[in-house]
Formats: sequence, C-alpha cells, structure tokens
Amino acid sequence: MAWALFDLDDTLIDHDSFTRFTLRLLARSPLRVAGAVALSPLVAVAFARPSWRVHAGSLLLWAGTVGVGEARLDRIVRDHVRELDVRERLRPDGAAALAAHLEAGDHVAVVTACADRLAVPLCREIDPRVRVVASTLRRAWGGLVAERHCHGARKPAMAAEAGVRGEVAAAYGDSASDAAMLDLGRVAYLVNMGGGAAERLRERLPGPDRVECVEWPVREPDTGNRPDR
Repeated sequence: MAWALFDLDDTLIDHDSFTRFTLRLLARSPLRVAGAVALSPLVAVAFARPSWRVHAGSLLLWAGTVGVGEARLDRIVRDHVRELDVRERLRPDGAAALAAHLEAGDHVAVVTACADRLAVPLCREIDPRVRVVASTLRRAWGGLVAERHCHGARKPAMAAEAGVRGEVAAAYGDSASDAAMLDLGRVAYLVNMGGGAAERLRERLPGPDRVECVEWPVREPDTGNRPDR
C-alpha cells in the first residue's frame, strides 16, 4: 500500500495551530504576557532570520510554559483541542482528500512543523488512523523549547524515522518549505498556492503532470437555519 502525506497548518486545517496554542499559553496570566513583552526584542531579532525563527518561537513557548508541570500541560492541551472544535477547522476539501486516501487503502501521515504535544491530539480528532510526524520539544530552564523542527528538508528524514517508507502516491502542502516532502509524491498537490510561488515550485518538482494546484477554501460558518427577518 502507498502513502499519502499531508501538511497540517493552512493545508488540512485553516490556521497555524502551534502559534494559536502558544498565544493561549501566554494569555493565561498577565505575568506571562509581561514576560513575552520583555523577550520581544530577542524574538524580533530571531524572527528576522528564517533559520532562527524556530528559536523565536521557542522563546515565546518558554514564557508560556515555564513552571507548568506535565499533568497541568496535558490538561491545557486537552482543553485547547476541545474548545478548538477541530472538525470545524478542517478545510472540507482537505478532509475529503484524506478520507478518500483512507478509503482507497492508502496509509496516511500528517507531516507537520507543529509540535507533537499538540499535533498528535489534533490529528487524533481528524482521524485516529493517521500517523503523525511532528516537531519535538524538550525541557529547559523550567519550560519547553524546540528540540527537533519537522520543517523543510527535515520532513522526509523524520517521516522515514517514523516508519513512513515506500511509495508515496500523493503529497499535499501549502508552502515552498514543503518542497522536500512534496518531492516524495508521485503527484504533488500545491494547496492554495498560486502565481510565482507555484511556478517556482513546479520547476523544483519536475515531471509531466506531476504537480497539481488545488484550491481548498475554509469551511463556511454554520449560521443555522434561522429565517431572515
């Protein structure tokens, strides 16, 4: 059986999942917000360089988790996932593509820069059969920081370590940073990527009819069936 690989953020779901979660961690107390503000000059410097952006995220994550034990953190994650209502944040066309691969007997993996602490329960809500390949975290100075970042060229290597081996029928991603993962697929689907970015990625992924551009809009809000007044 072949694999289908999906990015998570802004591909299957309609937002950057770990950024949203980090902001929730910080917003839990004025002291954590103040800590994030105090770190903001360092965050700005790190964010200005693409190769340092994971460290910028680590600084904010640390401010949000310092002093938080494992059991408490597990509860925060569970509450966040429950309140997020993951099924409502799925892009309908992405959910349909994932379901079609499972129905066809393919293995499915979500390969994401989101940290496993959040990515695993998020993907469990999407479908428990999905394998999750995600970034990892470690403890440092009483809080959490990035350990291994599942991003860019690291995605194929970390996927292979997680047991994703063999033919990849399709790969789905929304960014040029997904190029290495997309290159694994017999067909590479560029999600909501148009113009010059898509053309540049086509040049990096040669092969006749190998690259397809797809538009996956967000889910329409449920306004109910109330009659107009």
